[in-house]
Amino acid sequence: MRRKDPPTAIIFNNDAMALGGCKALAEMGIKPGHDMAVTVIVDTPLCRYFSPALTAFRPALQPMGRRLAEMLLASLPAFAGPDGPRIMREVWPLELIARDSD
Repeated sequence: MRRKDPPTAIIFNNDAMALGGCKALAEMGIKPGHDMAVTVIVDTPLCRYFSPALTAFRPALQPMGRRLAEMLLASLPAFAGPDGPRIMREVWPLELIARDSD
């Protein structure tokens, strides 16, 4: 952060890490949401209560719950298909929830 050309944005894994990170930024004289954009990977209800409110990503829950169940069952021998247990991998889109910190 003290480099001649510091980063202009930071992404935190969750709101707890963002809380500590924003505090550390403030202690260095960097104003989150003004001097540096702050984003969180997983949106939680707490993100909107930060100051500034945290921009976050939110997975689409509608298809994800069902797909997670299907993927879990496919990995269990008792519920696997004729080819046996299998590991399923997918990439799910995330929705950007823009708030004041970006």
